[in-house]
Amino acid sequence: MLKKYWKQCMAGVMVAILTGCSQERPTEYEGWDLVWHDEFNKDGVPDSAFWSFEEGFVRNKELQWYQAGNAVCKDGVLIIEGRKERIKNPDYDSESSSWRTNREFAEYTSASIRTRGKQEFLYGRFEMRAKIPVVSGAWPAFWMLGTQNSWPSCGEIDIMEYYRIGGEPHILANAAWGAKRGDVPEWNSAKLPYSKFTAKDIDWAGKFHIWRMDWDQEFIRLYLDDELLNEIPLSNTVNGSVGKFINPFKTPHFILLNLAMGGNGGEVNEDLLPMRYEIDYVRVYQKKQEPYTAFHPGQIWEDTEGVHINAHGGGVLYHNGTYYWYGEHKSEHTSSALVGVRVYSSTDLYNWKNEGVALPVMPEGSGHKIEKGCVIERPKVIYNEKTKKFVMWFHLELKRHGYAAAEYGVAESDTPTGPFHFLYASRSCPDVWPQNMTEAEIAKAKSFKDFNRKNGNWKQSVKDGMCVARDLKTGQMARDMTLFVDEDGKAYHIFSSEENHTLHIAELTDDYLYHTDKYVRILPAGHNEAPAVFKKDGVYWMITSGCTGWKPNAARLSKATSIWGPWESLPNPCVGEGADITFDSQSTFILPVEGKENSWIFMADRWRPKNPIDARYIWLPIIFEDEKLVLKWMDEWNLSSVTKCLSK
Repeated sequence: MLKKYWKQCMAGVMVAILTGCSQERPTEYEGWDLVWHDEFNKDGVPDSAFWSFEEGFVRNKELQWYQAGNAVCKDGVLIIEGRKERIKNPDYDSESSSWRTNREFAEYTSASIRTRGKQEFLYGRFEMRAKIPVVSGAWPAFWMLGTQNSWPSCGEIDIMEYYRIGGEPHILANAAWGAKRGDVPEWNSAKLPYSKFTAKDIDWAGKFHIWRMDWDQEFIRLYLDDELLNEIPLSNTVNGSVGKFINPFKTPHFILLNLAMGGNGGEVNEDLLPMRYEIDYVRVYQKKQEPYTAFHPGQIWEDTEGVHINAHGGGVLYHNGTYYWYGEHKSEHTSSALVGVRVYSSTDLYNWKNEGVALPVMPEGSGHKIEKGCVIERPKVIYNEKTKKFVMWFHLELKRHGYAAAEYGVAESDTPTGPFHFLYASRSCPDVWPQNMTEAEIAKAKSFKDFNRKNGNWKQSVKDGMCVARDLKTGQMARDMTLFVDEDGKAYHIFSSEENHTLHIAELTDDYLYHTDKYVRILPAGHNEAPAVFKKDGVYWMITSGCTGWKPNAARLSKATSIWGPWESLPNPCVGEGADITFDSQSTFILPVEGKENSWIFMADRWRPKNPIDARYIWLPIIFEDEKLVLKWMDEWNLSSVTKCLSK
């Protein structure tokens, strides 16, 4: 974040007295850090490190021509001036029907500055101290726009607007987002008559005032001089289909300061020109993020920037002293991949830094297998010591194909944070029979004609290999998955197959990029998904979930002395309240804690189907009591306190 510091001097104090600007240090709010600000203390043009200029006829059929020369910093104040000034339109076309090009001249000029491309923000406290023009024709604004999607689906927040409604001046505090049609906005507006403020202070227009927005994951709250003007719940601000059902107010926005003329501002009174919009400062605060020192299962888990971690169905890689958490970037109202796979880093497992998108989806309309709108689930990353590459595997469903594809995808990177480069997607082991099926079993599997659940004995048919035979040519289905690297460096892909009725374990090549065609099927017809695997004292342990869609169910436990099996089914490892639904969650990964012998963390997700982005994380310690694996609910725990409970 950009920060700027300054020195006070007697001359500055005198200027403040004479102009009404604030030369004192920025306000300190308890629980907030000042992360970006401009005090406009350097005379001349606004700081180009902070601001860029809009130019020409820009929006709303307004009268003014925007140009840089109408914005200047002087005596600690940014002055945006609206003038009577004729400017020739370089894009003039006498035959054009566009308002931007069919006017030969602009009769007025003003300025609009913005932070786009220089600084964008997601959540925080935004504050401006300013004196606004209230003459006829004035339309000053302090506002923000999102960078994702076109207007209005990008989101618009009007922290301050002043204009005329029905000829009467109003102060407005608004937000807009996309409705069902792409060009139609949905508005939440507070419109307060200007007379409300002058009734309290007849000289209101001659004074500086403070406009403020407090924006978090739940609300946008807009204030004027500490008076709440509008409270906008973000639960109501989701775009329509054109805006991909995204909530734009959970994406970054940039700041704009402008003085429009005409339009909603009304007819310009040239006798009162020039009009001046005077801005003392703009400041951005964000909530102080106190470091986590413990896990709090089921609670909102924020990253180091104070944003809810978005890494669902994920897994964790430890590499060179740092943990990397990869997961599905979820959106609102859809589980389709609109962004890709996100990655976070941590050195203590409690505090996670957002490292960005490790594997981005391809552009919409590209026809790529990971085109925006596909389904990317359960991403896992392992490091190959031989190739020095980071390898990602994930479950992939093609756009507009439901869950019919049942493929896995593979991507590779030179660094743990990416970008990962997509290599290919496929089904598993075409034309290869599982190595744990006998010739007699293969012959029986070949005898089945179709997969039919209406058959009262269909479970036995699955056990007997009906689905394996059906999918032999195309390759076996590969859905919910994990990766496991054994002590000898061999890696394995473990995934739900055969319509999720059976689990497969497939060996990977030495570069971890392909299957070797050596695989087995385990727990046939058991209807398992969400596998998570670890190894202790030569024994392989696996936790899975039953298949009930979004609804949680009891965890399932299995163990084996060989990765190839046989695997022994054991009782639900969860104990206590909520054990029958895995504490309202589903397994996704088992994380070995580096440097702590016999210490593992059970990672699970608490899904929110109506709002996938708000899924919560359930991390619990794996404890062995008399060689029995146990998962116990804990409202709060840390690695130090739990270590005492772990047996060797």
